[in-house]
Amino acid sequence: MLVLVAAAVSACGSEDPTDFSNAKPAEIVTSFYNAVYEQDDLDKAKQLSSTRMANLITHYGAVSQVQRYVLGRYFDTVEIEVASDSLTDYLNNSNELRATVIFEGTYNGDNIKDRRDVVLIQQDGRWVVDKILDARYRP
Repeated sequence: MLVLVAAAVSACGSEDPTDFSNAKPAEIVTSFYNAVYEQDDLDKAKQLSSTRMANLITHYGAVSQVQRYVLGRYFDTVEIEVASDSLTDYLNNSNELRATVIFEGTYNGDNIKDRRDVVLIQQDGRWVVDKILDARYRP
């Protein structure tokens, strides 16, 4: 019995990280937010981030601090959707995309609906999250 448990534990620990090299921008954004809000996994969020964003996440270091200072919103439960028609070039640069993310969830018993714009860039041949745009300055 002990051998079975040890085999199961070692098999779980040997999983390779998910390969996001061919993921579409909407998948990257959704996976990034799910990593922070649903999985409490900052390492996965950093895999989906530009160097700049990964350094910012490392600086804050805790999921609650990343939610507060980087993403600007807390959720206890959340559904995340990338508006399909929102993926457009950012500032007329085809190597950068802007996407609108729609959130619907709860925090401390309150229902919350929100949206944020995210900028993705090409880094090492794949899309990664680079910036979370402040909603107050949405053009």
